[in-house]
Amino acid sequence: MTSRTPHLDLAVTWADEELQELRVSAASQRFSGEISLYASPDELRDVADRLRNFLNGRSERRDFLLGQEDFAGFGTVRLDLYRKLFAETATLEVTLRANPGERQAHAETCLLRLSPTVADVERFETELRRIAQRLGTRARLGQ
Repeated sequence: MTSRTPHLDLAVTWADEELQELRVSAASQRFSGEISLYASPDELRDVADRLRNFLNGRSERRDFLLGQEDFAGFGTVRLDLYRKLFAETATLEVTLRANPGERQAHAETCLLRLSPTVADVERFETELRRIAQRLGTRARLGQ
């Protein structure tokens, strides 16, 4: 078994005024996966806004879905973030799903668990905002 550094990475591979193509990769100690998906800057801003409320300690759980299930050849990523009230670390479950809408291809799913610190999530939220504003090209959670 190869040891990997646990991470979640969103990288912009293409963009126009209304849409961005993202390459999403994630890894835990035992599993890793990678998909491509389309998201609008508004979707990324919404995720960042909801992360900010999570970080303020007003919520114990947030879940997010990026990508479209009916876009052949592309996938979705679901992020489920849990945190005990005002705890310094969180639990992040990442579900990568390739080919969710293709009838001819089997959907491939990878579920990973990460334990980011609150500071890591804050940095990730800032990087997502930069992508949404077209000032950055990558948001990474983990090493």
